Amino acid sequence: MINQITGKILHKSPTECTIEAGGIGYQVFIPVTTFDRLPDVGETATMFTHLHVREDAMQLFGFFTKQDKELFRKLITISGVGPKLAQTVMSGLSYDELIRAIRQGNVMQLNKIAGVGRKTAERLVVELRDKLAEIELAEEQTGIRTSDTVQAEALLALTTLGYSRNASENALRNASAELNDENVSLEQLIKAALRRLGK
Repeated sequence: MINQITGKILHKSPTECTIEAGGIGYQVFIPVTTFDRLPDVGETATMFTHLHVREDAMQLFGFFTKQDKELFRKLITISGVGPKLAQTVMSGLSYDELIRAIRQGNVMQLNKIAGVGRKTAERLVVELRDKLAEIELAEEQTGIRTSDTVQAEALLALTTLGYSRNASENALRNASAELNDENVSLEQLIKAALRRLGK
């Protein structure tokens, strides 16, 4: 199982990218929400991946955060929702918007996503509502909210600089506690985290 991949971005589009790791170029299917966060072509990125195996093909799906990946894996457990539709659903709404729509039973909002009919939208609400607690728990364990774009970009910057994900998460968690400011800038957060990583 390919669980995570780090490498140079060779190509990217809103629905897929090619990332070179160990001399191999991997085709990775991504939602638009991941595309928006990827660095430029030629730069290094880390993605959390899910390998979907079929009789006739193997497809690798990539996500910017572990939470996005877990949400994708929850989506594909629903009857009638395959990986491509799950990719579309996650492209149509941000992580927070999707969680909120399911929690509030907002079938109309889900129904507006291309390819999602009313019955599928209803299944998403009914079958995923009880599973959201597990996804939220994963957020609490990392201590970093995926809704916070600054946190996510800071984490990407630190891992791109060569620091391990665990060390980067710990540094960001401590830096956030010290700064204690929801409006902290990306530069301030990275500098505070780097001070901790340099100790």
